[in-house]
Formats: sequence, structure tokens, C-alpha cells
Amino acid sequence: MKVTVKLGCALLVLAMLIGCNTNPQKGKVPSESSVDTGSIKSVESMRNDLAILWSAIQEMHPGYGIYTTTDDMRDLYSKTYAAIQTPLTESQFITAICPFLCGLRCGHTQIRHSEGYKRSIPSQTAQLPFKVLVRNHRAWITTHQTNQLHTGDEIVGVNNVPAKTIINRGYDFYGDDGYNETFKELFLSQYDGFEDVCNKYYHWHAPYQLTLRTISGAVRTVQIQDIGRGIPINPAAKEVDNYAGWITEKSIPDSRLRFLGNAPVALLQSPPFAYADTVVFKNAFKLIHQKRVKTLILDIRQNTGGDIRVATQLLFYLADTPFQIVKDVKSRLPNPALNSFAKYFDRSTAQGFLLGFRPDHKEGDWYHIEPKPAFGNLYGPFALDKADHFKGKLLVLISGATFSSGALFAAALKAQRKGVIFIGRETAGSEEGCNGVTLQKLTLPATKIVVDFPLMRVVSMAKKPVPGRGIMPNYPVNYSPNDIVTQNDLDLKKAVSIIN
Repeated sequence: MKVTVKLGCALLVLAMLIGCNTNPQKGKVPSESSVDTGSIKSVESMRNDLAILWSAIQEMHPGYGIYTTTDDMRDLYSKTYAAIQTPLTESQFITAICPFLCGLRCGHTQIRHSEGYKRSIPSQTAQLPFKVLVRNHRAWITTHQTNQLHTGDEIVGVNNVPAKTIINRGYDFYGDDGYNETFKELFLSQYDGFEDVCNKYYHWHAPYQLTLRTISGAVRTVQIQDIGRGIPINPAAKEVDNYAGWITEKSIPDSRLRFLGNAPVALLQSPPFAYADTVVFKNAFKLIHQKRVKTLILDIRQNTGGDIRVATQLLFYLADTPFQIVKDVKSRLPNPALNSFAKYFDRSTAQGFLLGFRPDHKEGDWYHIEPKPAFGNLYGPFALDKADHFKGKLLVLISGATFSSGALFAAALKAQRKGVIFIGRETAGSEEGCNGVTLQKLTLPATKIVVDFPLMRVVSMAKKPVPGRGIMPNYPVNYSPNDIVTQNDLDLKKAVSIIN
């Protein structure tokens, strides 16, 4: 389920798109076996950079103190600072400060390598000869490259370390919103996060000793080798045809619109919001109206964010009454573009903020932010589409990849349309809102490592959100290892079963 975001907006130069860091691979922690092309970082340089990052967080980060107390963040900083006692490579330094930064519980705050950094070619890095499905702090084998393993085997431990401990270590390396875990599970399962922890935290190399619990419940221990890249995956399972009986509408790009045989049911996929989606939505809902569709399945499982203004274009067709996409945008500073760390931030992004936004009145400890005409209308209210507004039954597929503007859209939809049914797993984005809008780049001066740094707090339209949790599905769906191997779409099947 790898996703790539295309931000084809004419106002991209403003750098004001909620969910700019929407490709999960960008937040992926580098492998310990990566080769740094730069020099080893001195203890002094790393500690100085960490101190600058900590000071910037205290002064202006919109997530500071929301989900982790300021005292707990201070303790995390002190422990991280004290633990840096020897020179490290760039990858090692990033690994060392990831748990501290993840303490903010902000999915938009991620660490990137310095400009020009190069890591080793894939053939030089270690690779586990299996993939995993992580759920509820447990891990199961999915695909594998050795007959010693079987799809569905549960990993009890690796090299005498319990699987739960390995997974919990992995949770420290992937920042997300609030107390959500589906986003972390996504990384550990589908983006080699479990392998990352084994390599860079525990520094393990083949052979690996795995303790497994089989499907029958028997516990066994095996020793496996690093098979190497390019070896065929076993088993060669036959993939499920998830769209049997569905008719693809060829006039809509990327097979995003389908109709269920002769039934008045449509399936519309909405990936990360991009500028061209405005036309897609218009044409899709025109067809949905013409075909007299009574039930719509909206798939936003891969919607990791994008342009919030495009999310508004989708709500035109779905909200019950004139609506808003977000309730408020606010900042901890009177003007977040003017701060004590301006020399470390990207100047063009700061100029973009000034071009598109202006700070307004103060409410409590926050400053309200108003959009300028260059950005457009942010708060609404927005009128509904009159010609092709959809009034039928609506089912929405969500997952741990529904993030940023995708989650804000889901929260706005839930609050402003009656009877919406959500199917899948908790969204990665918090239902109450997120940090974003303008995503700055903080370059630490000594090591040149870059930190994605949101400037503002976005308050969603949710009516009664649970603090720190995403939008919860009305019908939770969990996948088995075999479902992953065969790519069986249980969410879609659940939606169809509800319709039937």
C-alpha cells in the first residue's frame, strides 16, 4: 500500500498544504547498515543541534504540551542529550533523537537526512527473509523466502527478545498524531519497520533465531539465514480479484470510479488530495447522479493528506448542509514566520506563509490565523453542489494511512452528514485536528539534518472527539496474514455485505 503524493496545485509555492509529508517512505528511519557519506558527528555538534531543536519546540511547535506533558518532554530531552556520549554517523544520530521527537506525538514532525546524503545500495544492507503483519503489539509472518517459515506463524521472539518488545521499540521511531497505533503498525508491517528495528536498534545479523507459534498453537524455534535480495517470495499465492463484478468507469482516471454490476452502487477512490481532483470529483459525481446510484462507497484508506482546499471540493457533494472543512487554525506565536530560529528555517516557506496568511486576534494562549486572498477561503461556510449532490447511503473506508487532510475531511464529513458508516481501522490523523498548514524545514546548523516542523494547529469540525484518537470505524476490520499475502480486500467486502 505504498502511496505517493502529487501536489499539483498552482499555489504550491506557498507551501501551505496540510499534509505535505504524506509519503510514508519519507518518514522511514534509515537502516543502521546505511553508509554515511559525510563525516562522523562530534558529541558537541550533536548536542548543540539537539538543544536548538528543543528550544524551537518549546517556543513555537503547535503540538508541544498537547499529548505529552511539558515535564515528560523535558525528561525525554534530558535523557536523549545525556545518551549522546560518543561520535555518531548521521544515521545513528537520527536514530538517537527519533524517540525524543516522537514524544511530541505529531505525525507531521519527521526527520530527514541532510542534503546530499547517500546511503548504501540495497544489496549492501541486511534483509530479513520474511515480511510481517503487526497488530496489537503482535507480529505474524506474511510472505517469506524460506520453507522454514509459513504464512500465519506468529513471531513469539527473535534472538530471545520478545516480539512485543521489538514492536514497542519500533513504535519509538515513527511519529504519529496523538495515541494512534495504526499508523505505526502500517510502517512496521508494510515499510520494513520491523526489519529496521532488528538491524539498527539491536544490530542483529544472520543467522536469526526465531521462536514461532504455529497456526495449530505449537511453539517451535528455527534458525534462518539472510537469504539476500532478489530471491523469489514464497509462497506464490494467488491474489484475490477484489473487483470481480465491478465495472470500471474508463472516463475517470486511475480506475477511481467503479459501478457494481447492475446494482445502484458506486465505489469512488480518493487518494491524497491533488489539484486535478477537482475535475475528477465533478465528473465522477455527475456520472453517479446520471446512473441514479443509491449507495456510494468512498475509499479514503490511502488518502494521506494533500491540499485542504481540494478536500473542500469533495465535501461539496456529500455534506448535508452548507459546511466548513476546518473550525480554526491557530499559532503559538503572533506571527510564526517571525521567530527566534528564523535563520534555521527555509526562507521561501516563511515568505509563502506571509503571502497566504495573516495572524489575527489572540484567544487564550493561541493566535487565530486568517487566510489572505492568495490562499482563498479556508473557513467557509461553503455551499453544496446543486446539480450532482449525493443524497444516498454513504459508506467510507478508512485505515492507518488516512492522515492529515484525509483525516480532517473524514472528521468534517462525520460531523456534517448524518448516517455515514465508517469501515476499516482507526485513522492515523487525530479526529480533533492536527499540526500543519505550513510545514517548515528546520535545518540543524552543525549536522545539517532537516526536521519537518509544522507552524500551526488545525482544529477539525469534530463534535465530540476523543482526545488523541483518530476517527473510529463503525465496523472494525482486521486482516489475517493470508489476507495480506493474497491482497484480499476485506474492507470492501464488508461494505458490500452491509449494503446487501
